[in-house]
Amino acid sequence: MPESFLHEKILIEGLKEGNSKIYDYLFHYYYSGLVIFSYRLVEDMDTAEDIVQDFFFRLWFYREELVIRQSLKSYFFSAVKNRSLDFLKRKKIGIRIEKELTYVQAGTGNEEQNFLVQAELEEQIKMAIEKLPEKCKKVFLMNRFEGMKPAEIAKNENISVRTVEGHIGKAIRILRTELEAYLPSILLLILTKGL
Repeated sequence: MPESFLHEKILIEGLKEGNSKIYDYLFHYYYSGLVIFSYRLVEDMDTAEDIVQDFFFRLWFYREELVIRQSLKSYFFSAVKNRSLDFLKRKKIGIRIEKELTYVQAGTGNEEQNFLVQAELEEQIKMAIEKLPEKCKKVFLMNRFEGMKPAEIAKNENISVRTVEGHIGKAIRILRTELEAYLPSILLLILTKGL
């Protein structure tokens, strides 16, 4: 059995058992390289640092559930790459929403009419959210309107991240059905707000 494989196995087992020295070692060894890697994708240093810090937070918080079937380096860089690409996807959606809303607002000059339409849409959105199952609604609002990340919600509610993501996905499916008759830009805005 190669020595490097044994070394990594010891590191992974130590991390799963809550060895903070191993965690600190991995953090300091990989942090700067992961930030540079993420920066090349997202082109913003603060965002890159946030992505990597969030990865390490989740790594420690969910260490007991850790399953690594590849090298630590591959696992770390693959996870940060996925998080960076998710950020870019959300950013792209946000830019598209802003353009659509600007177009909609520029297309009508009647401010009173715009206000009434907006008020009606907001009421429909509130009604749709109220139809969500209680736990599902709570998790969705914490994520989209309070800006909490799934890991934070999981810790706060004492549930797994997978359960949090399941609630969010369910909420989005229900809201999409309830609001399908309304402007896609408004729907996208609500579903992606707080990401």
